[in-house]
Amino acid sequence: MTEAFERKRLASKALFERAKGTIAGGITSELRAAEPFPIFIERAEGSRKWDVDGNEYVDYCMGSAALLLGHAHPAVVKAVSDQAAKGTLYSALTELELRWADLVRELYPSAERVRFVGTGTEANILALRLARAFAGKPKVLRFEGHFHGWGDDTAVGVKIPWNEPPTHGLPPGVREATVVCPAESGAAARALEQDSAIGAIILEPSGASWGTVPLPAGFLKDLRALADKHRVPLIFDEVITGFRWSPGGAQASEGVKPDLTTLAKNLTGGLPGGAVAGREEILSLLDTSREYKGKKAGVFHRGTFNANPISAAAGVAALEIFRTGEPQRHADRLAARLREGMQRILRKSEVAGAVYGDSSTFHIFLGKGARGTIEGLSPVDLKGIPPRTVNALQRALRQRGVDLLSYTGGVTSSAHTDKDIEITLCAFDETVQELAEGRAIERL
Repeated sequence: MTEAFERKRLASKALFERAKGTIAGGITSELRAAEPFPIFIERAEGSRKWDVDGNEYVDYCMGSAALLLGHAHPAVVKAVSDQAAKGTLYSALTELELRWADLVRELYPSAERVRFVGTGTEANILALRLARAFAGKPKVLRFEGHFHGWGDDTAVGVKIPWNEPPTHGLPPGVREATVVCPAESGAAARALEQDSAIGAIILEPSGASWGTVPLPAGFLKDLRALADKHRVPLIFDEVITGFRWSPGGAQASEGVKPDLTTLAKNLTGGLPGGAVAGREEILSLLDTSREYKGKKAGVFHRGTFNANPISAAAGVAALEIFRTGEPQRHADRLAARLREGMQRILRKSEVAGAVYGDSSTFHIFLGKGARGTIEGLSPVDLKGIPPRTVNALQRALRQRGVDLLSYTGGVTSSAHTDKDIEITLCAFDETVQELAEGRAIERL
C-alpha cells in the first residue's frame, strides 16, 4: 500500500525531501506531519483540493476546520481581492473592523466587547491573562485533552500523561500554575473547592479536541454554576465551534453563556486572525484610557496584524453568510449522513469501532471496546488509537482521494455535496476492508 501511495505522489515526495533541508522538521505545523510523507497542495476550490501530482481529494480538513464555506468561496475571494487593491496593512483603525466586531456582537449575546488578535492561540493567551487579572488569582483550571493552542499557559494537560509538560522549554512554574482535571462536574467542583488560587476556567465546549472526547450531559451548565459560585471567569474556546455549531457557536446551541469567548478560523473566513469577546467589565482592562491597580490599561496587549484589513474583509464577508444559518444546516446534514454511513460500514464489516460527532464533525474510533458506540470509553481510549492504525487509515483514504483533518476525523462544509458523501463512503468501505485484511484494525 505504501509503494502504491508513493508512486502517485512522486512530486510531493521530492518536495518533502527539499523541505527537510530548508524548513525546521520539514513542516510548519505538527498537524501536517504524515506517513510516509505529507502531500503538497497546489490549489483548492469548493470541497476539493489537488496536490502537485494532480491527485484530487474530497477535503475534510477544510483548513483545519477554518473553512465552513469551503475553499475559495466567491464572496470571500472578492472581499479579499477588493481590499488588497486598497492596501493590506495600515497600522490604523478601519471601519471594516467595526463592522466585523458588530457582527460578532450580533451573533454572540455574550460578546459585550470584542478585541481582535492574530491567531487562535493568541486569543487564548489574552483571554487567560484577562481572566487572571480580573480575578486577581494566578492559576488556570483546564480539562484533560482539551486543546487551546501551543502557548505555555495551557500546554500542560493537552497530552497523555495529563499532568506532565508535553514539551521541553516551558518556564518554571507553568505546571504549578495549571490545574488539570477530568471533564466531570464532581472533579471540577473538587478542584475549585481545594484550590482558591484558580483565576480562570477554560475548555472546548465541544469536548476535548473538537469533540473527540465528548462532554457529559449537563457539564457546561454545571461548570457555569461553579464558576459563578467561586467567582472565576469561565472561558469557552470556540476557535473550532465558533460559527460552526450555530451562527452563535456552541454557547448558543447549548444555551450556556461564558464570561469570555475565544474565536478564530471561521471568524476570519479562513484567513489569519482571532478574537476575544465577552463581558465589558473584563475586557475594559485593555482600555488605555483607564487605570487598573496602578497600571494604565490593566492588561497589556498589542499586535501588528490584529484586525488587519484583509482578514477583516474576509471575516465580514463570511459572517454575513453565517448569520443566515444556512451553511451550518447544510454542513450538519451532510456530516450526519456521513456518520450514519460510516457506522453502517463498520457494522457490516464486523469491525470494532464507532463513528460519532456533533454539528458538522465526524470522529472515527477504531479499537476494542467499541461496538457501534463510544459509551464506556475513557479519554485515554478515545485519544489513544495506535499511531500505526491512524497512519494506515489516513494513508488508505488519501490513496482513494479523501483527506481527513487530523487523527481520525474531519469536518464538512457548505461546499460539500451528497455526491462527495457517496464518494467518501465508497472510499471508507474499501479502506475498512483493506485495513481489516491487513490486521491494521480489529474485527469483532
